[in-house]
Amino acid sequence: MYEMMKTLKRIMGLGLAVAVGVACNPSGKELKTETFEFADSTAHAHLTIKAELPVAAKGAPAAIRTKLIEVMDRQLSHICTYEQERMFPAFEGNADDSKALMDYYRGKAFETIATVSQADFDERKQYIDENEELTDDQRKELLEEMPGWEYDFALTRTSETDRYVIFLSEDVVFSGGAHGGIIGCGPLTFDKKDGHLVEKFLEDSALQDMQPLLRKGLVQYYSSFGQEIQPEQLDENLMLSGDVIPYPAWAPIPTPEGLTFTYQQYEIASYADGMPSFTLSYDEVLPFLTEDAKRLISK
Repeated sequence: MYEMMKTLKRIMGLGLAVAVGVACNPSGKELKTETFEFADSTAHAHLTIKAELPVAAKGAPAAIRTKLIEVMDRQLSHICTYEQERMFPAFEGNADDSKALMDYYRGKAFETIATVSQADFDERKQYIDENEELTDDQRKELLEEMPGWEYDFALTRTSETDRYVIFLSEDVVFSGGAHGGIIGCGPLTFDKKDGHLVEKFLEDSALQDMQPLLRKGLVQYYSSFGQEIQPEQLDENLMLSGDVIPYPAWAPIPTPEGLTFTYQQYEIASYADGMPSFTLSYDEVLPFLTEDAKRLISK
């Protein structure tokens, strides 16, 4: 199960990994970070955590660190649940104390996934035990083959220039269903001048004018897998409530080649279509960029 989830992350995140990889040539002063890794298993679950945070400091690094801790808290406090309710409270100690911070989150996350996965196992076991249509051998086989849970939390720096640094929040989750999935906050682009998160790259009002470019990019994505389609055939591959393609929920990524867009699973297409990703040149998207984005990528 653990290896299956690693394969899922490699396949589903391939487009995004390639897109951010081309920008990994830092120039100027590089952000100093520290990376924390943790892995452990319970009877019915496996948890891994890899978190890269700026070293505690002042100014822009401190602002970036604070935001990334907020992301880590949001993701891990909702582990194993799609509800709004938190599974445990936020860390209340000194956030500059990295050891105490990470000990808290890995301990709480591990405790949560252990408890929830055990409860899920007990419920399934009860159903199997009470099913009178099953033989003892069938019950034994079902229990032995019952899949465990997996949560692979990752928050790591993927690229950096003298103007910005990008961290990727991308978690692999499997809770015993038909298949796993990828969640998270996606790419987080920070302005290194003051450390603020660039949350919008494109003007909301430009969505309609962006339609030809979004369609062009998606046609390129499908064509890259040998699925030659014409722009007018694109809607046959998409799952839209209307005829307007939305911006991705994850913010696009600045790269040397242009702005890279990545849609999550099920966001606009089926699970089998993966995570549609494509890059549009800055010349193409420049008229639609926010002022914040223009300042970040201007030469």
